[in-house]
Amino acid sequence: MKTISPQKTLGLSIIALLTIGIVLLSIFSLKNGYLNIFPYFYILPILILAYFHPRYAVYFTVFLGWIFLGLVCLYGPPDIQLYASSVAFFYIFVSLGVIISAYSGQLLQERRYREIFESSQAGILTFDVETQKIREINIQAATILGSDPEALKKQPFSAFMLDTEQELRVMKSIRRDEKITDMEIALQRKDRSVIWVIITASLTKDGTVVCSLVDITESRRTKDELIESELRYRTLFDGASDAIFLHDIDGRIYETNVIATRYLGFSKKELMKLRLHDLDVDPEHLFTPDIIRTFQARGHILFETVMKKKDGSTLPVEISSRITEYFGMPAVMSTVRDISERREK
Repeated sequence: MKTISPQKTLGLSIIALLTIGIVLLSIFSLKNGYLNIFPYFYILPILILAYFHPRYAVYFTVFLGWIFLGLVCLYGPPDIQLYASSVAFFYIFVSLGVIISAYSGQLLQERRYREIFESSQAGILTFDVETQKIREINIQAATILGSDPEALKKQPFSAFMLDTEQELRVMKSIRRDEKITDMEIALQRKDRSVIWVIITASLTKDGTVVCSLVDITESRRTKDELIESELRYRTLFDGASDAIFLHDIDGRIYETNVIATRYLGFSKKELMKLRLHDLDVDPEHLFTPDIIRTFQARGHILFETVMKKKDGSTLPVEISSRITEYFGMPAVMSTVRDISERREK
């Protein structure tokens, strides 16, 4: 059940008491012939309720107007001029309630919009589609652009674009589609530093662009570093002089390098469907429970074995294995070295 706040309860109580007081004043005035002043007192509760509770103001105004007419008929003198003026006041009350209610509702909507605008975690700004001058900007957007809101107003949004090509791409999308959805662009802040943002924008009918900005500089930098790290890793991985297998403790192969395919004659795709045991001439002696316990205790192991090639021939190898991680999972990296020449000696 929806509860009423203490402020609203107090306001409604004041309006109720005020209405009761005005009704009693009306009865007194009508009985004693004071007919010109008391109707104006009805405007006060209408104004108060219409301002604080615009949704209910029209209903209250009509209700109060009928009370007013009822009191005039019950306690007023039988005067046609009084009845005519009372009906006129009734329509004045209703008109006032409707106008003030509409205006107050607009103010309430504007207040809610302003609260959302200012408290949003995303940067929000509006600018003219033709001149690109910023009209409104919240604190978050100003922080992203490296200045204060007042200093940024009236400046063109294009001044923060990194280059003309990007500006043309953004404005072309807005004019053609009347919106932009999650476009990554680079902006240049006031201190000339470059940031990356996700921009979402829509064009209103009056030519205003409503735009939200989310700073993704850190996440993009992390992503670029990961890509760079992956490229370095891949270069080292594939450039190694020995075959390398990434696999789990049961021998299921996750990844392998180019040298492994040259050693054994299998394609990389074929190797990743196999287990390391499938490549050994004596799989029963490869990673036995005793060897696994020793391996897990030490974290590394070195042994010799013979592997099978795709064409059926064999290859004597030395395998050096150590415990590592692969996408956050425990894994084994096994470096396989061809020792054919050593065996021949």
